[in-house]
Amino acid sequence: MNRPGRVSVLLLPLVTAVLLTGCSEAGPQASPSAATQRARTPTPAPSATPSPTPATPPAPSTAAEIAEAVDHWYEFGGGTAMTSLIEETVKAGARRPTEDLAIVTVDFEDLLQALTTARLFGSVPDPRTQAAWSAALENLENGAQGVLDSASETSLFQSPAETAQMWQGWDTFDKGVKNLKAVQARLDGTFGLKPPSDPWKEEWS
Repeated sequence: MNRPGRVSVLLLPLVTAVLLTGCSEAGPQASPSAATQRARTPTPAPSATPSPTPATPPAPSTAAEIAEAVDHWYEFGGGTAMTSLIEETVKAGARRPTEDLAIVTVDFEDLLQALTTARLFGSVPDPRTQAAWSAALENLENGAQGVLDSASETSLFQSPAETAQMWQGWDTFDKGVKNLKAVQARLDGTFGLKPPSDPWKEEWS
């Protein structure tokens, strides 16, 4: 693909080299004096001392280090983000249609915002918990997006293909729900971390 910006930049050294070559071939010139030669001798620039790069702290490896790191993640926002995500997941799931041809209002705006906030807190410093957490975020987002994409833009009624896409989106959403429950169960059972009240209290059947 042609990229004018890069081509013009790359051509500048070539044009300069041609001009310099043309000047050197224009005719004989008087040899510079020794003083001029000395003046043109480049003075070596002082070598800069590289600034020390801060050492990356080692990842927690022992059970005690992992527990401390997970506790830090949970107490400094991760737990609040998880609880908020559970609550928005429950609200979004409650809007699921219970039968075909039902007219419902699908609203995943708050859920998607909760997913964005949850990602701001980075990875859970425990591989097993992080695997479930990552799957929860991915499946909830993909499921919600699949449901939204299934909505017809020209009719209140969905075509059979759109209906199938909608239910596939909800199936993916349900996988995210299971992943999110697995995260909460591990944080509680392994690390003793749980929200003060049950965020699933409005759970659908």
